[in-house]
Amino acid sequence: MLECKTILAGVLLASLTTLASAEQAAKKDQLIATVNGVKITTSDMNTFFSSQPASERPRTPQGAVAELINRELLKQEALKQKLDKEESFKKMLDAQRTNLLVNALLAKRIKDIDLSDKALKKEYDEKIKKADLTEYKARHILVKDKKAAEDIIKQLKDGADFQKLAKEKSTGPSANSGGDLGWFSAATMVPEFSAALKKMKKGQFSETPVKTQFGWHVILLEDSRKREAPPFDKVKPQLKQSLTSKAIHAYIDQLTRKADIKINTEKEKK
Repeated sequence: MLECKTILAGVLLASLTTLASAEQAAKKDQLIATVNGVKITTSDMNTFFSSQPASERPRTPQGAVAELINRELLKQEALKQKLDKEESFKKMLDAQRTNLLVNALLAKRIKDIDLSDKALKKEYDEKIKKADLTEYKARHILVKDKKAAEDIIKQLKDGADFQKLAKEKSTGPSANSGGDLGWFSAATMVPEFSAALKKMKKGQFSETPVKTQFGWHVILLEDSRKREAPPFDKVKPQLKQSLTSKAIHAYIDQLTRKADIKINTEKEKK
């Protein structure tokens, strides 16, 4: 019995080392086990492993065999109970088939995308050209209503100290530091805050309250500066993602233009 287990472990380990080559695995397909007469082979093992996230794969050959046997037992019992004939199962099976077909098509399409350094550099230059590389250093006073914000602005116009008012009036987490937000890019702030900030000059505070999802802000722009663009080599993975995403969206748009699509806008009758 021990000898059989040793041979079985050897077969499984050999199987695991050939996952990268489907053709080679197919040529060396070996029987691992049978469950009620149904064969489980090394190619079944390869298929099982390739369909599982690395974190969920069994850690030992014996564990993998046990998992495959359990799956086959459960599958046979499900067929025995005719679960495959139920409408809900058929719909789930169709959804899974759709997912596999979509993924297979996109994987095939991705192989044709130009991800050469030349293509990536072109994408990089276009992104840098459009990028907002400005950083801002600002303070703010956050209050709950517009009237309170207008009162603060009036006090600032009369010569009140911004930091002192922030400590006294602001409900934001930066109140204790006089409303200091440090250096940041506009993209890290909510759109309304960033839009108001971009219109301001150094040393200026907002003369009208700025409303966001957090409340009403009075903003003081202390300084601004240009930051360096990230090096090309450092952002290659993001550039590959960007080009791939663009190509996939363009492909879907192409299919959409050719398709006859009708959307039912009529409300369902009660």
